[in-house]
Amino acid sequence: MNRRKVIFDCDIGCDDAVALIALLLNEDIDIIAITCVKGNIPVDDVADNALKVLKLCGKNIPVYKGCNTPIVRDMLKGRDHNTLMQRIKMQIDGKEVLIHERSFKLPESDKKAEDTHAVSYLVDTLRHAKEKIDIVAIGPLTNIGMALRLDPSIADRIGTIYIMGGGLYIGNRTPLAEANFYDDPEAAEIVLNSKARCLVCPIEPCEEAATYTAQDLEKIKDTGNRIADFIYEELHGYIDRCSILFKADVSSCCVYDFAAVAPLLDESVITDKRHEVVHVDISGGMADGQMVVDRRGMFEKTAPVEIIYHMDKEKVHQLLLDELNSLD
Repeated sequence: MNRRKVIFDCDIGCDDAVALIALLLNEDIDIIAITCVKGNIPVDDVADNALKVLKLCGKNIPVYKGCNTPIVRDMLKGRDHNTLMQRIKMQIDGKEVLIHERSFKLPESDKKAEDTHAVSYLVDTLRHAKEKIDIVAIGPLTNIGMALRLDPSIADRIGTIYIMGGGLYIGNRTPLAEANFYDDPEAAEIVLNSKARCLVCPIEPCEEAATYTAQDLEKIKDTGNRIADFIYEELHGYIDRCSILFKADVSSCCVYDFAAVAPLLDESVITDKRHEVVHVDISGGMADGQMVVDRRGMFEKTAPVEIIYHMDKEKVHQLLLDELNSLD
């Protein structure tokens, strides 16, 4: 069987973990490496969490630590000036509450991350690839952007970059910017205009298709295995932390990164996608990190970028349940 080769680039929080598990369980997908980037949590914690999930799933896949800072955004003091910034951490009774926990409640892996830097791995692997390799990019795009800057020709060796990022009409980290693009806008601009084929899953289709209520989580738990139990506990914890951080009675959560990988498992989950002219604001102003989509039709669409507008919720949910039910 000719399995699709995939490099999984992530900043692994609980939604990244669900996306990773779904791909690990799928017989048609061959994850050849996991590359780690700072986003939700520092890169050392990302690598540790990835290794824990691999142990949970009984997989032995190399893990590479990548960039722990964005390409340039941290160099400009005061760039985080938006007063309407999403709350992603808080101190309560001396304890830090993060929107994504730094360490999964899983046994430590006896494996270690590789010595090679993730960007070096990406460039070398893609340069020498005999067949196209897909990339799942569900954190800030720093690693991918750096690799494409080092060697733009590797874009020809990439099948599709499956990206969770941007918002069609809104943001979450700021009123206009989604978190992954906001954390490294320059990297997002590089990747989306690199000539590599990109399939972008913004906030809105994620929330349309991959929002999970308590009832949905019970269906996951009912599949009756330890991987499902882990997902159930992590997503419940995610809901609880969001309730604290947003000071609201949150009763559901969106598993954004799973929505972004669902088309890799079954492209028919997409009900509306469009070839668009796309840029990312890198001005440092109130729109910093915004995905700007030019829908006027005035300019040639030279970059192979497609944006998902709508997805089938029932199909997306069933994909995960089918993967979990396939376990013995």
